[in-house]
Amino acid sequence: SVYLPADFNPVDPDTVLLVHFDGEAYQSEVSVPRILDNMQADGVLPQTVAVLIGNPDMATRGRELPGSAAFAKAVARDVLEFALKDLGLAVPADRTVIAGSSFGGLAAVRLALSHPDVFGNVVSMSGSFWWSPKGTAPDRAEYMASRIAAADKAEVRFFLSAGLFETARDGDLDILNTNRHLRTVLKAKGYDVTLREYAGAHDYLVWQGALSDGLLALFGRPAKEH
Repeated sequence: SVYLPADFNPVDPDTVLLVHFDGEAYQSEVSVPRILDNMQADGVLPQTVAVLIGNPDMATRGRELPGSAAFAKAVARDVLEFALKDLGLAVPADRTVIAGSSFGGLAAVRLALSHPDVFGNVVSMSGSFWWSPKGTAPDRAEYMASRIAAADKAEVRFFLSAGLFETARDGDLDILNTNRHLRTVLKAKGYDVTLREYAGAHDYLVWQGALSDGLLALFGRPAKEH
């Protein structure tokens, strides 16, 4: 699904392109079109176009978002080619942001690091950084943090968020602490990274605010005076 703002101008040089996972949920549980309409009407966000990528089913989501290289390539090449060519856009990587929550947050970081020539910005909400591929060594259980630590720095900016109640018992990896660790690793590598923590859990109520906060952190403008 594609969102175009009112008075859309395809040649506006300040245009932001938002690519967002879980497209159905982010039109129902969280209304990305309404959020973008309001932020642009208030003047706090430049003209923003959104491409919302849906899931065939939950099983496919669970396969594709965390670790599928084929899915990453399809999004970075096919979806972006559609957005740029068919919509008549020319948005550089430093004004393109990829966003998602839970597995979508993990996928956003993964795709930006795999394709920094396409995605120069990330909004990850409650990213599932506890995840690792089958067969990962125990000392590399925080797979994404390990991958970042071992790789050269890319030209990507990050906004991470997590809920203060997204914790685990019995020493298992959890969302809050793996996001904190990922922030530390990114900072150590010299990345521009913000981590925002909310008094909430793993739900859309938190993420609707986190998405706005992430866009403001990356591309925000001073509010209009009324």
